[in-house]
Amino acid sequence: MIYLIGPMACGKSTVGKSLAKALDTTFLDTDEVIVMSHGSIPQIFAEHGERHFRDLEVQTLRATQAGVLATGGGAVLREENRQVLRRGTVIYLKMDEQTAAQRISRGQGRPLLAGNEDVLVRWRELFAQRKDIYEQLADFTVQVDDRPVAELVKVIKDFVISATR
Repeated sequence: MIYLIGPMACGKSTVGKSLAKALDTTFLDTDEVIVMSHGSIPQIFAEHGERHFRDLEVQTLRATQAGVLATGGGAVLREENRQVLRRGTVIYLKMDEQTAAQRISRGQGRPLLAGNEDVLVRWRELFAQRKDIYEQLADFTVQVDDRPVAELVKVIKDFVISATR
C-alpha cells in the first residue's frame, strides 16, 4: 500500500492516479470516498464541523484498501491515521510556498481556507502545524513544485520498486 501525504494542493490526487496506472494498481482518494458516502466536504464542515470530518477520515483510512491512496492534507493530524500510514509506504509530496500560492485561489472548495482574506497566510499556518509530521512519516519525500506529473511518477515508482527489493 502506498500512501501519498502532503499539504492541500500539492497534487496527491493527480500524482496518485498516474502512479497507480504506472504501477498497474488501484487508486483511491480518501476525500473522494468521504464525499461519495457523506456529501461535499464544505457541507460536512458547515453542518458537523472539522472534528466530525476528521472522524470520517479515520474511518475511511482504516477501511479503504487501494494500491495507491491519496490522503487529505490534515489526515496526518490524528494518531490513529499515523498508525495506519506506517503500515505502508508513505510518500510526502512537498511543495514550496510559491507553488502553493499559485494553486490555492480564494480557498474555493477548501473549508479550512474559506473565509480567510489571505488564503496563503492560512495555508502557511496549516502547513506549519503539519510539516514536521509529514517529514517524520515519510519513507520518501519528493519536491513537486513545477515538475511534470510524469517525472514525479517516475521518481516515486523508482523508489517504490527499489524499496521492495
